[in-house]
Amino acid sequence: MAVPTVDTAGTPPQPAQLAGFRRQLEERTGLDLRDPVVLHRFSVEQPAVFWHALLEWTGLPWSGSADPVVTGTDVETARFFPGVRLNYAEALLRPLDGVDDDAPALTGVHADGPADCYTRAELRAAVQRGATALARLGLAAGDRVVAVAPSTADVVVAALSVAALGGTLSTATPDMGTTALLGRFEQVEPVLVLLDRRTVDDPDGTVAALLAGLPTARSVVLVDDLPLPEPAGIPAHRWADLSSEAGDGPPAGWPRLPFDHPLFVMFSSGTTGPPKAMVHGAGGTLLEHVKEHRLHGDLRAGETLYFHTTTAWMMWNWQLSALAVGAHVVVYDGPVTGPATLWEIAADHRVQVLGTSPPYLQLCQDEGYRPAEAVDLSALRAVLSTGAVLHEWQFDWVAEAVGPQPLQSISGGTDIIGCFVLGHPELPVRRGRSQARSLGLDVVAVDGSGVEVVGRIGELVCRRPFPSRPVAFLRDSDGARFHDAYFAEHPGVWTHGDLVDVDADGSARVHGRSDGVLNIDGIRIGPSEIYAALHAVPEVVEALAVEQRHPHRPGATRMVLLVLLAAGAVLDGRLDREIRATLRRRASAAHVPSLVVAVPELPLTHNGKRSERAARDAVNGDPVGNRSALRNPGSLETVRAAVLAAVVAPAADGDDDAPTVVRRLWRQALGLADSHPDDDFFDLGGTSRQLVSLLHRVREDLGADVPVSEFAPRPTLAELLRRVAAAAPTPAGVRLLREGDGAPVFLVPDVGRAPADYADLARLLDTDRPVHALPVDATAADGSALSLADAGARVLAALPLPADAPCVLVGHGLGGVLAAEVAARLEAEGADVSAVVLIDAPPPAAALPRHLAARIRWSGRLTALRAPDRADLLLQRFAERFAPATLSPERLAHVRAHAAFDAHRPGRFGGAAVHLGPPRSPVPAAWRRVLPGLVAVEVPGAGSDVLAPGGLPELAGRLSAALAGAGVGAGKP
Repeated sequence: MAVPTVDTAGTPPQPAQLAGFRRQLEERTGLDLRDPVVLHRFSVEQPAVFWHALLEWTGLPWSGSADPVVTGTDVETARFFPGVRLNYAEALLRPLDGVDDDAPALTGVHADGPADCYTRAELRAAVQRGATALARLGLAAGDRVVAVAPSTADVVVAALSVAALGGTLSTATPDMGTTALLGRFEQVEPVLVLLDRRTVDDPDGTVAALLAGLPTARSVVLVDDLPLPEPAGIPAHRWADLSSEAGDGPPAGWPRLPFDHPLFVMFSSGTTGPPKAMVHGAGGTLLEHVKEHRLHGDLRAGETLYFHTTTAWMMWNWQLSALAVGAHVVVYDGPVTGPATLWEIAADHRVQVLGTSPPYLQLCQDEGYRPAEAVDLSALRAVLSTGAVLHEWQFDWVAEAVGPQPLQSISGGTDIIGCFVLGHPELPVRRGRSQARSLGLDVVAVDGSGVEVVGRIGELVCRRPFPSRPVAFLRDSDGARFHDAYFAEHPGVWTHGDLVDVDADGSARVHGRSDGVLNIDGIRIGPSEIYAALHAVPEVVEALAVEQRHPHRPGATRMVLLVLLAAGAVLDGRLDREIRATLRRRASAAHVPSLVVAVPELPLTHNGKRSERAARDAVNGDPVGNRSALRNPGSLETVRAAVLAAVVAPAADGDDDAPTVVRRLWRQALGLADSHPDDDFFDLGGTSRQLVSLLHRVREDLGADVPVSEFAPRPTLAELLRRVAAAAPTPAGVRLLREGDGAPVFLVPDVGRAPADYADLARLLDTDRPVHALPVDATAADGSALSLADAGARVLAALPLPADAPCVLVGHGLGGVLAAEVAARLEAEGADVSAVVLIDAPPPAAALPRHLAARIRWSGRLTALRAPDRADLLLQRFAERFAPATLSPERLAHVRAHAAFDAHRPGRFGGAAVHLGPPRSPVPAAWRRVLPGLVAVEVPGAGSDVLAPGGLPELAGRLSAALAGAGVGAGKP
């Protein structure tokens, strides 16, 4: 069994619930099931025994007969527990032995007001009143209800009230826009609409549009305190009034219904058409969720669970089922205003199990936020993450910045309203992997022939029936759409559409979608919803949305929208903004692309269908495997060239006054070619994470502190300009990255890098000394590159040398060349420099013999060829040599500085020197001509960007050792 870098398995205060269930199975079968792999194999090979035992062990209320457990072995047609009857709301809210009915059960946290709190008894009574009120409106078992609302306690009460009567519920968030909402809900044909209008821009217009598109609705219930609308022919009610009136009458009965009775209607992402309406049964949903909560998450009665989610995501439904365990569920209806938001909720409400996503964890890491130091997380025992690939460095960050709690990567989907792979309370955490496959689910990876593969990537399939499989699709009477969605490729076997690798120990890693669904920052987006919304933009004739590896955030992706324009139309700033605003208004912020690119043609198959996969490969610079299947393979080069030209950062305006810098940062954050004062950050597709990053850059570049909470309510460019003008600036120059005592460490950034880029590296160092970052400006007033001598003079002028202690100069990239030059000058002047540390720094070519210069050039080329993003690197180098006008201002400055520095012969520094760089690099040998005492230290993974988050801990460790060896490490005099 692989052991994690940091052992986060821990020892629970009492045996895991899984142990008790396993003992029951062992007593029933006489088998030894202590090995987790053996237990999982048993659970899928003997499903009747496993699922029957689980139903009994959970103590869920049901009636009827548990035999047969499952009918058949074909995943597409098998049914579970056809003789069992139950009620979802009863199972969640029943009194539980050993659980205080006056203990907290539900807390609704608001961004702008006090929380709403319910005890278990109060929640049961509130749902009883709600069910009675809905029954009086005529709601009965089998009726469908849609809810458009944020995640509040009131909506939870309303949802459980619908379930109590046997109604079927579908939920979404108001900010999706009426077009996207109707694309889903018109398939539901609801009899009742629940609506919270508090976050809706046009409440009356939204109500009118929804009801006009949902002709089956008999009434609308408002879960807010805004004035009641007057929809034509449909009565409108206020939820609070209905519930209050219901308290005076006899309570409605809660019927027990068949195991497969429809509970939720969930929606697919809509890859190739309107989102598929997936119907999930009450029994399968409940049993799967309770299994995941108790056996895999070890969630117990009395514990508090908070999973950051919206009503549009299946994790909202998933967290509700924790009430069946006796847990306390916390919900939140506000925005993420920065890295502290979710951790503060966890601290304030003593959360034991916190659920979040990789993008949020990365935001915290990028901002240098350390939750364990900022808030009280003493109650927290586990962190769950889902929605996107969780990378190895994020496990390290959680272990260091949060604590020893296990970070559990869980993954499944709306399609199964549960998880295929998730945590395990008795297994250690392996960095970058989910601990185990879900018990009872025969999850494997298969190759193109359907043969199981172990230890390598394949298609994720589930080979045997499982209870939380959708009961059916709406508007699919013959089951054809259901079959095509999951069973066309491997008959009788569920094919999920994800890529996964499963190791022999049962751990797994999901690698993303294998179909056309986009997964951007953890949000799955159906391209067809984008195309439908774009019908409102007449200049766009056709479009293709593809996922691109993010050029600046390792491990992340972004959406690129390729558009064919009508004759005479031009993709200027106005049209770019209109496309983004339309997608934001008619779909959601998640549907707004990071980049809009006009192309003359899209890749088409021979039968005229657009090839999303070929376009995605072209955009990412990957080999296109199906060129022969394309009618116009030449379109791939056209697409690639258009995207390459469009990704260039907006040009600087030739001025560095504050308004100019703000406008430039605004355009860079949104990927726009121009800007307008009335631009709304969110309407143009900006996310909360991007807003935090933008304001961080404003603070770093201009010294103006604009709080997210103050700017977010009116996020226009004009407002940002006004707030920056009013903000008090902070002094520019040397930046303190890490406080300490004694001899300082001065870090010289690479040309084009900001001092803030090194904050995480400084924080990870093992040293008691202060660490400063120096400003680097290698550009002359006329835009040309400074000579190395002049750039070094600028660094020297900014260098606050201590009077009584030696310093160390640390330089990265071209900053290393500057650091070596400055060290040589200081030594010549008699100053005390104890060491120079170079991080992946190229020696100036003028100081090298021809054979060494050639060797370094070829070494760099080979490194680029081996890099995962080699296509991007090679194209960038081509542009640097033959098309410099296409480069961003920052990259162009770097190229010019490199050429200027290459022409310089640096001075000799006789003190201690260290070079941190890739293995087997010829660079250290070249540096020894001017740094005779240089020692080479290899940094595994070093290459195109040694500051990438995944490699930072390794680099920090090597740098800490280098500093200690230079006599300025922790504890040195």
